[in-house]
Formats: sequence, C-alpha cells, structure tokens
Amino acid sequence: MDISVIIPTFNRSASLDALLDDLRNQSTSAAFEILVVDNGSVDATREVVARHAACDARIRSLHERRRGASNARNAGVSMATAPILAFLDDDVRPRHDWVESVARAFFEHPEVDCIGGRVEPRWPCPPPPWLTSAHWPPLALQIVRGTSTYIDREHATACLITANFACRAAVFRDVGGFAREFRRDEDREFNLRMWRSGKRGMFVNSVVVAAEIQPERLAKRYHRAWYHVTGASHARLYYLDTIDHDGRLDTPLAAKRRVWFGLPAFLYRQFGAHVATWLKNVLTGDWSAVFFEECRIRYLSSYFTTRWREPRAPGRNHTVRVRVGTGSYTD
Repeated sequence: MDISVIIPTFNRSASLDALLDDLRNQSTSAAFEILVVDNGSVDATREVVARHAACDARIRSLHERRRGASNARNAGVSMATAPILAFLDDDVRPRHDWVESVARAFFEHPEVDCIGGRVEPRWPCPPPPWLTSAHWPPLALQIVRGTSTYIDREHATACLITANFACRAAVFRDVGGFAREFRRDEDREFNLRMWRSGKRGMFVNSVVVAAEIQPERLAKRYHRAWYHVTGASHARLYYLDTIDHDGRLDTPLAAKRRVWFGLPAFLYRQFGAHVATWLKNVLTGDWSAVFFEECRIRYLSSYFTTRWREPRAPGRNHTVRVRVGTGSYTD
C-alpha cells in the first residue's frame, strides 16, 4: 500500500457519494486504500459507504463516536497501513490525478514531511463583486501558500489545510495526532507543532481538489462571523505572538519584543494601521477595500479580547498520541 486516504465525515452523504466516485476512478499506478471515518452521522452515510465498499475492496468504513474532526482523523490514522497518509474533507471533489499527484510529490521531494494542495472553488452561483480572492480565507480555499519553496519554521505564516493535505506516517509518530481541544484551526495547530519539531512542508500546485461553496458563505455576515471566531481561535494558539515580521516561528527576537497589556506592541500598531486605512477607504468610497479592512479589524479585536480574558500562557500540550496503523490511539 502506497497511500492511505482518510476522510472524516458527518451528515454529508450526498457529497461523500460523489467524492467516493471520484476516488474509485482515479488515474494512478499507486496502490491506495480509502478510510471513511463516520463521526456520528444520522443521514444515509452508512448506506453510501456500504454501497461503494461492496464494489471496491479498497474502501473501509470506520466509526468514531467522539465528536470532532480531530478525533475522526486520528481514528483514521490509527487504522492506516500506508507510509503516506492523505486527508480530504467530505465536501471536496479531487481531480482525476489527485492520488497520482500526491505520490509523485513525495517521490520527487524526499526532503519534505508533508504537502498541501490546491483547493479551488465550485460556485453555486456567480459570487458577488466584493468577494475577490482577498476574501477567500473564510471559504476554506487554498490557492497560494506563501512565496517560499518550503513551509517550515523559517516560513511559518502559511497553513496547509486538511481539506487537501498529505503527510508521512512517521510524522504522527514523532509529533502526535491532531489536537482534539481545537474544534477549529486544528490543522494550523498541527502545522505549528510540525514546524517546531523541525519538520518541513510544501505547497504543491498539481495536487488539486474543488470545494463546493455553500451559498451562505457568499454573504458578508458569514465573513464577519468567521473573522471574529478565527481571531479568538488564533489567540488561543498564540499564533500572532510566536511569528515575527519575516514569518519565522519562535525566534530569539520574538522573546525580546516589547509587550503592552500582555500582547506584542506591534499588534497594536497593526490594528491602528488597519483603522487608518479603513477610514481612508470610507472617505474615498472604496467599499470593497472598506470591507477587507473591517474584517482585519474584527479579527484583531477578537484576538485582543480573547487574550485579555485568558491571559495565562498556553498550558501543556493535550494532543493525543496516535499509534499509527495499530487500530488504537490514546489521550
């Protein structure tokens, strides 16, 4: 077995059906298995997986009663048998050569520990004019991830999201599984833990999936809420505190920063710059730019208030230890 494809799923039987069709019809010489981890679905998920598994022995169905994508992915990791573990969300559609592209990326780049691929949009209708690529983060799209060849401790700003992600199984033995205490941004937390341990990632443009964009994500109210929640989540990760202006993670310089009210001083300067740019754009009537700055202000405001409410430094690492390929994992 070359690759284990792990798909956590919850009540998305229709999109899962299409995804399994795409995987069963991949153009590849690589040997791969498909592990579908049902995280407590009450729709037709069980029937959909059983129908595909009856026709394709590569498909296995797992059940994880503990809710959360991290628990589901860790269950899949524990049952995987391949040296490369590839992750897909249950609402994406992989390109016909997705498996082959994953295998080729690791063959051509033995120096990397993980890769992330493109997540392109499938629009339910033409997007509104304001929804430019600058507003794509809330849509969970992944088109470009930084300008460096690698994503690692020296280039830690970008995140390789688990909607389209693959990793060597040895990484899970070294750094543990996905952190179940993070119900969102668990992929960024896992990324940061990899970079701190010296692992190296890469964004691979040829590993492509398409994501169905839910209609509610085309509304500004969704984006406002996303930035508020994400700011709070990043605050709990201490994400902005641990990366310097050049994108390096946990450098000695970071420990010497000036701190105001428990936060690095440069964050307050960033906030002020966004407020000034927001006001300038209001005065000039550039409403698309106004909304972009508004989102950044909401994100930083949420980051600040979360840290002020929770001023203590991060506690011990609660990440579960995954026994890769053994069929079990522990808290």
